[in-house]
Amino acid sequence: MKRRSLLFGGAGLAAAAGGAALLWRPEDRGAPHNEYFSSLNELLKRDGPGRPVMLLDADRVDGNVDVLTSSVGPDKTYRVVVKSLPSVPLLQHVMQRAKTNALMVFHQPFLNAVADAFPGADALLGKPMPVAAAATFYRKLGHARFDAANQVQWLIDSPQRLGQYQALARQLGVKMRINFEIDVGLHRGGLPEPEALGPLLKAIQEDPEHLSFSGLMGYEPHLTGLGASLDHPAVQNVLGIYRGFMDNAKNAGVAVDQLTLNGAGSHTLRIYDSDNTMNDLAAGSGVVKPTDFDTYHLTENLPAFFIATPILKRYDELKVAGDPWIANFLPWWNPNMRRLYYIYGGYWKARVVSPAGVPDPLYQSTNQSPITTSEAVDLQVDDYMFLRPTQSEFVMLQFGDLLVFRSDRLVDTWPVFHQTG
Repeated sequence: MKRRSLLFGGAGLAAAAGGAALLWRPEDRGAPHNEYFSSLNELLKRDGPGRPVMLLDADRVDGNVDVLTSSVGPDKTYRVVVKSLPSVPLLQHVMQRAKTNALMVFHQPFLNAVADAFPGADALLGKPMPVAAAATFYRKLGHARFDAANQVQWLIDSPQRLGQYQALARQLGVKMRINFEIDVGLHRGGLPEPEALGPLLKAIQEDPEHLSFSGLMGYEPHLTGLGASLDHPAVQNVLGIYRGFMDNAKNAGVAVDQLTLNGAGSHTLRIYDSDNTMNDLAAGSGVVKPTDFDTYHLTENLPAFFIATPILKRYDELKVAGDPWIANFLPWWNPNMRRLYYIYGGYWKARVVSPAGVPDPLYQSTNQSPITTSEAVDLQVDDYMFLRPTQSEFVMLQFGDLLVFRSDRLVDTWPVFHQTG
């Protein structure tokens, strides 16, 4: 092939590649803060502490609680998930709004905090805990008004764990309420089939001084992505398995209508509006709605908590360490990378929600994260950017006190739990 043909061929390939690049270039999606976030920006510049904070919208929390309790209805118990709302004042607010004293707890230090703060609560463990964690709970239990024998339901998933808890109850001279985790299709553990319940109930019935049977817990987040209604085959399969365990309990002489029959979660609670198989439905994250909960059955719930962090630096061009060609190419390729900000902190389990149109960061930093935007975003140093956490249970614990606001006012600070205690 002649050199001339090669050159023209190469030019044609380059033109084709350039055309494809133009075809697939991102659109400019940038936009300034809307009215909601503009108000929060001014509030924090006026009254904020000048560091990353966790904001909690109390008005939206109230609305979300009302949506959840409406789905639960008056004939079932709404059980508030503590790990998703890890703050005593926040839990107290939600419990009062929802008119419930039922909590689901996943962490021993939180269980002790609940016993201290809510002496009238009914606490169901949300996962089977090592027996050493149960022993630690009793050792640290100091609240005379909290009656653990009647107010804690320990979650048990196997004969071996039941034996461990029974031995602990005998050692401490206490009585323990036992709730059995059952596998309704998630296959993460729990009793695998209804027939497994019989021998465990027999063990409880033979030791009434130390053990009592309080209920069942069947978690089914595998239904989340289905957009399922009650008549969906997968939902009916879950309920069929659950009823099988209930029937086995009845056959063992248990008064099933007096049990805690727990299930659901924020993703799926609404499925059971018109079903009465389970009488105890749990939800926590739906109260604040992180991004992982932008799911079918939570469309009426609004995001109610945000990370707000100050802008430390602004550049009207992209600056990239190393080859300057990248700094020229990326803004040409992506109009959402033509302005560069550095924020205070970063690398959280969260996504920028305002300003709009922010692409993935060039790199992550827990100290100063680079955030690129289009030229449509015109924030200044000391303005705030806002992120939505992907989840609440871990992220809420990273910022100290929650800053609670209503409309354009900071109204309170609510401390969060400690991971140890």
